[in-house]
Amino acid sequence: MTERKGAFAAAEWRDHGAMMPACFIGIMLIAVPSYVLGAMIHPLEQQFGWSRAQITAGPMIPALTAIFVAPLVGMEIDRRGPRRIALVGVPLFSAALALMALAGPGIAGWWALYGLLGLASMLIFPMVWTAGINRNFVRNRGLALAIALSGTGATAAVFPAITTALLESYGWRSAYLGIGLLCFALAFPLTWFLFKPGGSRGADAEAATTAERAERRAQLRSGGFLRLAAAAIVYSMALASLTSNSVPILLAEGFDAMTAATTAGTMGLGTITGRLAGGWLLDRFDGRYVAAGSVIAPCISALIFLATQGSHPGAMAACLVLGLAAGAEYDACAYLTARYFGVRNFGTLFGMIAALTVLAATTGPLLANLVFDSARSYDPVFWGLLPCFGLSAVLFLALGPYPDESATPT
Repeated sequence: MTERKGAFAAAEWRDHGAMMPACFIGIMLIAVPSYVLGAMIHPLEQQFGWSRAQITAGPMIPALTAIFVAPLVGMEIDRRGPRRIALVGVPLFSAALALMALAGPGIAGWWALYGLLGLASMLIFPMVWTAGINRNFVRNRGLALAIALSGTGATAAVFPAITTALLESYGWRSAYLGIGLLCFALAFPLTWFLFKPGGSRGADAEAATTAERAERRAQLRSGGFLRLAAAAIVYSMALASLTSNSVPILLAEGFDAMTAATTAGTMGLGTITGRLAGGWLLDRFDGRYVAAGSVIAPCISALIFLATQGSHPGAMAACLVLGLAAGAEYDACAYLTARYFGVRNFGTLFGMIAALTVLAATTGPLLANLVFDSARSYDPVFWGLLPCFGLSAVLFLALGPYPDESATPT
C-alpha cells in the first residue's frame, strides 16, 4: 500500500530524526553574528570612535565572500558529504567568532576579522545542514527542512539577550569570546554524535567523474535552475528592503524607537510560524504554488504600510505577514532545488542560490535607503516592490510540473 502524499512518515523520522537537533542548532549558528552585532555597535562606537556605517560595513564582507566561496563549498558537500564539512566548519566558525574580541583600534582590523568570519561561515551555511536532510527525507522533506530552518528564529529569540547579559557583565571583548565558546559547546557535540546523514557517495566520489561534472554544468545552465535562482534573487532583494528597514520604516511613520523595535519583533514569530506552515504545505501541495503564494504575501504588507500610516495594528499585521512570507519562501527554495534537480548536486546548486540571495539581501536595503534619501519617504519603495514580488511569483510558477523522481539524480 502506497503511503499517501503528506502523511507523517514515521519510518523517516525513526531512521533519520536523530540528526534534526544538530541541523537546528547548526542553522542557529549562521544567524548569530547578525544578532550579536546589534548589541555591539554602541560599545565599539564608544571605544574606537568608529561610525555606525563603518561597523555595519563588516557584514557586507561575508556577503561578497559567499558569491565565490559558497558554490565551492557546495561542491565539496556533494563530493565528501555534509558531515565532514560540518565537523570542520563548527569549530572554525566558533573560533572566528571568538576572534572578533581582538578587533581594534583600526577599522581595517574589524573588517579583516569579518572577512575571516565570512570564510568560516561558509562551512556552516544552510546548504550543509539541508543537504543532510534532503539525502534522508523524502515524504516529510518539507517539514524536516522547516524545523531545521526555524533555528534562525530561535537565534533571534535567544542570542540578543545572551549577548546583552555578557556585554553588561564582562564587556564586549569577553562577550564575543563567550559567544564563540557557547556556539562550539552547543553545536559540536550534536554534530559529532547526531549529524550522520546517509546517502553518502563514498570514497569513489573524491573526484567527480566527467559525466557528473557535465551533469552539474548542465543543471547550472538549465532554464529551470536559472528561473529558480532568478525568482529567489528578486524576492530576496525585495523582501530585505522591507525586513532590514522595518524599524526605520516604522520610525518614518511616526512611532517611537521602542514601539518600532517591539513591533518589528513580530517578524520573528511570523518567520518561525511561516517556516513550519510552509514545510507542512510543501509535503502536501505543489511547491511552485507554495512558493508563489509566499512571495506574493509581502505585497499585503506593502499595501498595509501605504494605507495605514501611523496605525499600530496595521504595522503589527504588516510585520507579521512579512515574517510569515520570509519563513515559507526559504523552505520552498531548498525544497524545490532538491525536488527538481535531485540531491546529488544539491550542495552546488543550492550553494549558488544561497550565495546570490545573500548578496541580493544586502543590496536591497541599500537601494531602498537611496530612494528614501531622495524622496524622504518609503512610499516609492513600497510601490516599486509590488512588481518585484509579482515577477518572483511568475518565475516560480514557470518552473513547470515536477520531473519524474526516477529521472532526478540521487
